[in-house]
Amino acid sequence: MAIIDEYAGFLVDLDGVVLLGEDFLPGASDALAELSARGLPFAFVTNNPRLAPGEHAELLRADGIEVEDDQVVTAASALVDLTREELGPGIRVIATGTGSFLAQLGEAGFEVLALDDWPEAEAVLVSGHEDFTYAEIRAAAMAARAGTPLLATGRDPTMPMPDGPWPGTGALLAAIETAAGVEGLVTGKPAPAIFRAALTVIGDPRPAAMIGDRLDTDIAGAAKLGLDGILVGPGDGQPIPGQDSGEPPRYRIAGLVNILD
Repeated sequence: MAIIDEYAGFLVDLDGVVLLGEDFLPGASDALAELSARGLPFAFVTNNPRLAPGEHAELLRADGIEVEDDQVVTAASALVDLTREELGPGIRVIATGTGSFLAQLGEAGFEVLALDDWPEAEAVLVSGHEDFTYAEIRAAAMAARAGTPLLATGRDPTMPMPDGPWPGTGALLAAIETAAGVEGLVTGKPAPAIFRAALTVIGDPRPAAMIGDRLDTDIAGAAKLGLDGILVGPGDGQPIPGQDSGEPPRYRIAGLVNILD
């Protein structure tokens, strides 16, 4: 029996499973097309906060994958939802992130303050981006040390890219936490918020599985919500250095296309 036949729905990571940078991994499109053809519900769950869900979806559609905007749940969209639920709509924030991330905050009704206005902030929202500066560390750390809630899209220290791992949001968050002496709240995997949001999108069918390339985020987070883990990566059964899930994956496959085997 093929893996695809065992489940009523799937959550699928993007970076390292479907994409490497903006390049599609071999066979990934075929596997997703088969999920659509069978009418199996699936959603993409990514810690990559650089793009809005609709931008991720547009990239997928450009390769012929049938996907709606709301089938993509990002650590950033989960952060927006959690901040609004916990701290209220329309609050003033200081934030670090890509232009797309900052635009999402504005669309959600948050007022993004200038860094020098950190004493007025009601939350500090951290997301990774390539132009991260000392000024951002300073403002975020000073606000957090003063008691302003610190929230971030994730703790992934790196993200997979074609030329090797790039620093992820976790590396930036670590600098802020070190300077502030405060630990932030994260919404990306393995935190439950992002998984719950994605399960809501697909109607929470059971049995369901999470397909990802990291033991410590994808597999560990899924296990806490009673989902099987399917690890994409080396097929030798050995742990991936620097990762520890405490829960072994149900399956280990070389690529997403192998769910069809």
